[in-house]
Amino acid sequence: MLGSKLQFYGLLFVAAAFLGCDGTPAGQRPTAPVEVTVTYQGNPVAGATVTFITSEDPKAATGITSSAGVAILTTYKPQDGAVIGNNLVTISKMEVDPKGEKPVADPTQADVVGYTPLSPLRSLLPKKYSMPGTSGIQADVVKGKNTFKYDLE
Repeated sequence: MLGSKLQFYGLLFVAAAFLGCDGTPAGQRPTAPVEVTVTYQGNPVAGATVTFITSEDPKAATGITSSAGVAILTTYKPQDGAVIGNNLVTISKMEVDPKGEKPVADPTQADVVGYTPLSPLRSLLPKKYSMPGTSGIQADVVKGKNTFKYDLE
């Protein structure tokens, strides 16, 4: 009887070591569900990448907008949201620029063997929204469901 109790408490101790006090796995910050709607000039933006970045955790939350312009964010596991706290927000949508010039590989460089130059990309949204320092967008994620709407100009 005493042995089974010790095993039980031992298992509890091991589980507690892997989980934080709030049930969050060790090394992970608490998250909350986040839904983001993105429009550009009043129209929903499909296929945009939305990123929430916090100084509290090196892992960013990301999501891709649907045809309705809605993204559900993921940080550690699908649709778990973003880290609770203040987040810088970036929004970008890129496509291959068929008119752009591909860089030419120098065949004398040993590390370019098998290298296929990538086609240049162009932004379909104003570039300022793609960088945390220039987007001008912040979001305060709180416990519970969070909903944000960004109408880009």
